[in-house]
Amino acid sequence: MRQAEHILLEGREAFGDALLKVLACCRREIMLVDRDLQAWPFETPENDRALVAALRRGARLRVLVADAAWLERHGTRFMRTRRVFDGRIECRRLSPALRVDESALLGDRQHLLRRLPGERLRGRCAIASPTEAEPLAARLDAAWEECDPCLPSTVLGLMR
Repeated sequence: MRQAEHILLEGREAFGDALLKVLACCRREIMLVDRDLQAWPFETPENDRALVAALRRGARLRVLVADAAWLERHGTRFMRTRRVFDGRIECRRLSPALRVDESALLGDRQHLLRRLPGERLRGRCAIASPTEAEPLAARLDAAWEECDPCLPSTVLGLMR
């Protein structure tokens, strides 16, 4: 059993390191929620490799975004990874009726990386802490059921 860790994060480098740490722990499921993922460092080679490694270990990625336009235009690495792991990554658009203002990544329902609001990249990370992660996981599961798929994964942008 892994020892619980709680870390306050300040700055892009610390946030990126925490993202690597959380992704390294993921074996089954990754849930990601954000307005548009623009501030998340998935476009760096190191973080892209970490996401790919988690997917190869068997993790499935579920992404909830309010607006997918940034990902479609600028998320080159993420979209390429999504095409390669088509069956393991699913993206849905948050319904405007839902009040989900979170920016967070949950791994295996026990690891949590939460981005705090503001201009600077700050956050909190909890490793091996299911009691901290589970309330958000339950809310995101409920939101997932009410959201529609977005970001087709084929090259032409057509749904299969």
